[in-house]
Amino acid sequence: MKAFIVFTLFAALGAISGNAMADWQVMQTSSVSYVSTKNNAVAENNHFTEIKGGITSKGQATLRIDLSSVETYVEIRNQRMRDIFFEVADYPEAVITAQLQPQDMAQIESGAPLDIDLPLTISLHGVTTEASAKLRAAKVSKRIWVTTREPLLISARDFGLETGVKALQTLAGLDAIASTVPVTVDLRLRTD
Repeated sequence: MKAFIVFTLFAALGAISGNAMADWQVMQTSSVSYVSTKNNAVAENNHFTEIKGGITSKGQATLRIDLSSVETYVEIRNQRMRDIFFEVADYPEAVITAQLQPQDMAQIESGAPLDIDLPLTISLHGVTTEASAKLRAAKVSKRIWVTTREPLLISARDFGLETGVKALQTLAGLDAIASTVPVTVDLRLRTD
């Protein structure tokens, strides 16, 4: 379920991809976060520490999330997420792609914030699906910030991850783990 966060991040990259004058690259200060809920009562913040990608001058956005960089703040849980849930040996990353229109980037370049519902393609755990993200993009100096206006809800079922959810639940001795997680992004991009 935590793997779903990856999708939202790619969506955010797409929101700024229409720049005809420069390519944009995701900075290391960017984040993709999600909230997991166990036993229907305990919510925990999690994130990924390795995110790469960018937006070409043609508006093609690509975001790659290194699933082995999952950070739950508990080492044994990080290991279980990597090995059992994400199965990083076979599926090391999540990839999100999107296409921005020239008028979207022109608005960002003008200095005016852009609110957009951006269609994206998410590839995770050997499954590719379509989604839409509500994003806000704004340019300040030579940086673009992209954030989610509301969380993107990602379901384990959509990516064949239900078995992983059940395995984690059993290993941790929990009554329940939510199979849908809210994902948020805070992307910072710079020109090359």
